[in-house]
Amino acid sequence: MANGLEVSVASAEAEKDSRCIVLLVHQGDEKGPAIASAYTAALSALMKAGLFTGKAGSSAIHLLNGPTPGRLIVIGLGERAKESPEPYRAAGGTLAKIVARDRLTSVSVLGADHPAEVASGFMLGGFNYRDYKGTVTRSDKPPVAVKLLLVGKYDHSQQAAIKRAVTIAEAQNYARTIASRPGNDINPPSLAKVAEQLGKEVGLGVTILDEKKMKKLGMGGILGVGSGSNATPPRMIVLEYAGPPENTGSQIEDRKSKARGASRSTILQPQSSCLLVVGKAITFDTGGISIKGAAGMQKMVFDKCGGMAVLGMMRAIAKLKLNCRVVGILASAENHISETAYRPGDILKMYNGVTVEVTNTDAEGRLVLGDALAWGIETYKPSAVVDLATLTGGVVIALGKTMAGIMGNDDKIAEEFQTLSKLTGEKMWRLPIGDDQRDLLKSEPADIANSGPREATPLQGGAFLSYFVPKDLPWLHIDIAGVADTDKDLPYYSKGATGWGVRTLVEWITARSSVK
Repeated sequence: MANGLEVSVASAEAEKDSRCIVLLVHQGDEKGPAIASAYTAALSALMKAGLFTGKAGSSAIHLLNGPTPGRLIVIGLGERAKESPEPYRAAGGTLAKIVARDRLTSVSVLGADHPAEVASGFMLGGFNYRDYKGTVTRSDKPPVAVKLLLVGKYDHSQQAAIKRAVTIAEAQNYARTIASRPGNDINPPSLAKVAEQLGKEVGLGVTILDEKKMKKLGMGGILGVGSGSNATPPRMIVLEYAGPPENTGSQIEDRKSKARGASRSTILQPQSSCLLVVGKAITFDTGGISIKGAAGMQKMVFDKCGGMAVLGMMRAIAKLKLNCRVVGILASAENHISETAYRPGDILKMYNGVTVEVTNTDAEGRLVLGDALAWGIETYKPSAVVDLATLTGGVVIALGKTMAGIMGNDDKIAEEFQTLSKLTGEKMWRLPIGDDQRDLLKSEPADIANSGPREATPLQGGAFLSYFVPKDLPWLHIDIAGVADTDKDLPYYSKGATGWGVRTLVEWITARSSVK
């Protein structure tokens, strides 16, 4: 159970004892699931009265008579011709919000065609970050523990899928929890402690590179970005999953010399092919000397959401005990203003030797990612690499707030993510990067600039990162600036961090781990 929510599967007999029945209904369907024949008359009456249509997102409540009074909740799935897993996830989220509003303790969903997606949406929709509510706004009523019963003839594989969906949703909510913590709580050193605690809880190797170790390694990008915050210096946070516990001993060796003094190192053996996922974790972003406007700056606590998706992903794959090897890196810094902060005109030398002219201190995410990518690839020799970042406002202008922009050097990995996104509901659109985009980053005094002209800004971000990834290594960059948080309530998200990316990353790693 997490956030007071519990999901389980029950037989049709359980429906007799339930005081709250839930039907998920397609538009125009007056009968509902076959298992719900006892409620056909009530459903038909709601539709004929115009109180419920079955449109996606619609809902209605009908009071039930009988020896044990109860209620019938109906939630719309939209047109059957457009059926996909996503409406069921959205319906689960809608149900969670109804349950929270009415403080229900148990609900029974009858005959859902996609029970795993219902469970996922229910867990995500029930997330409510209230850690900092005080005496003025905190309710005196304790949180209600809620049981969701999925009633139907679900076979073993469907039950396993439900359990798996709940595990992934819990990991996504974990990512949302850490992402929601404010800058006076989470900074690079305290985020490193969060990662270490997660490692202990689920069995991950954790390596922390502090500013002294990064200086020895020559990570000029992340050190430059973090130079304005002496009290909370940057951290390179590395989490390693080496496969199921029974295989860990033969797959991991202690190689502290490779990390050059890292606080704890359990680096995968070079011959062990792994997947590398890197996340931008700027715990607060003022923009530096190229300061942002005051309006909305408080939302810069969400500039760490790429890294939080990596945290959630690592938690999920460890809980699921996937048969794969994965390294997750959080490149974490605070972008602050002080007498020691980096400046426009500074030239930084990155880990791989590329020199960067700083033309805009607010283009900081690519600097921390560049060092993380170059070091992570050299150290772990992955078979493929993905990075996630709230990188550019330009991707929001291009694609809005419902999908992420993806770009990279390999058609196969891009196709894998786009295909999986249709199952996970995390929409993405591929954008181009090539020589035209790299030309926008030309610099007179250095190899490249960290920011170019106004055009094609999301493509410039991807083009910059391409300098830190070998051309023959499959790589995908995901710009999540538009989807990492939401300023309005959505079917299975409330205002704030979304944990976007966790579901698709876990599905990608699962698919890759099943390929022999």
